[in-house]
Amino acid sequence: MDEQAIEQLLDELAERTDTRCEGVQGDYRALIVVNPTDAPYTGVAVLHVDMPLKAGSEPRPAAVWTPDGVRVPCQILNSRLEPVAEWRMPDGTVRPLPDGSRRWRFDLAFWVEGLPPRSYRVYRSAWSADELPLPALPAAEPPVRVREAIPHAGTLGKEGRLD
Repeated sequence: MDEQAIEQLLDELAERTDTRCEGVQGDYRALIVVNPTDAPYTGVAVLHVDMPLKAGSEPRPAAVWTPDGVRVPCQILNSRLEPVAEWRMPDGTVRPLPDGSRRWRFDLAFWVEGLPPRSYRVYRSAWSADELPLPALPAAEPPVRVREAIPHAGTLGKEGRLD
């Protein structure tokens, strides 16, 4: 699959997959991991994050869980902050931000175990008091791709094959 096809697939999965986690309290995000290769994958997956951080807020650790609710190793890597006065929304509009806001860019790296070839799986992420260190740091961009999604009902299950 080429990059454009993978991006389209991630967009479609983000819309159609059931990304809700039953019994979970508080704010969280779904992470859809796609293995577009012809080999099973165990290793690090990375979500590249670029988000506004409110004035007075500080970066926090994050945690990631499997669809079964098992917490997996996860670390925030390559964290960097810079001042920002406005934010471009996904629809292209620009929103002014309060004085003191910052842009936070980081890589959310987490462990994926036994992701079958040409498949996807939904994980859950949330802010945490601590991180579980990864068994190995990525030396290069992993072959799997990650897309963040707001929890919502969908017609596809939390794991599936790419057909």
